[in-house]
Amino acid sequence: MGSSTVPHERLESERLVIRCWTPQDAPLFKAALDSSLPELQRWIPWARNEPSPLDVLEDRLRGYEDDFFAGRSALFALMDLDETEVLGGAGLYRRVGPGALEIGYWVRSDQAGQGFATEAARAMTDVGFTLAGIEVLEIRCDPSNAPSAAVPVKLGYALSETRLEPSLGPTGESRSTMIWRLTIERYGTPR
Repeated sequence: MGSSTVPHERLESERLVIRCWTPQDAPLFKAALDSSLPELQRWIPWARNEPSPLDVLEDRLRGYEDDFFAGRSALFALMDLDETEVLGGAGLYRRVGPGALEIGYWVRSDQAGQGFATEAARAMTDVGFTLAGIEVLEIRCDPSNAPSAAVPVKLGYALSETRLEPSLGPTGESRSTMIWRLTIERYGTPR
């Protein structure tokens, strides 16, 4: 178990630079979002309100950066290795109760199917368990989003439950949500 409540602001995996968002990322963020809206809006509630103007995205990223350093949530840009393109986003959210974090991720549509979500979720899992007091990580997704549901399976998460969640569907309707969990005791054990 770790001693910090805030992760490092920059990580690298095999094919990704995973770093804290900054307002200067807004043009690259906008390009990734706007090119992926139909897919994102199908699965992710916050995407319903897109597209946003650049200044709104700059403010949003400034908020992400503030939340990161205050330890409220840790949202990361998924960048290519030379940091010229946003490939998606990932985050650790403090919204599932004490001692737990939720991992979220998305990948821009033209980069889907290449394993970037799994690579990012693996990094978030590794980082999550280095933070003070974290004993459980969760990944939540719609059961009909097969690519997203495959990610926690690959990382050794166990399906805890599937339940109806209000206001999560693309138009605000209730929808089923799979909740995958990994405990610190199971983390790192052979899968």
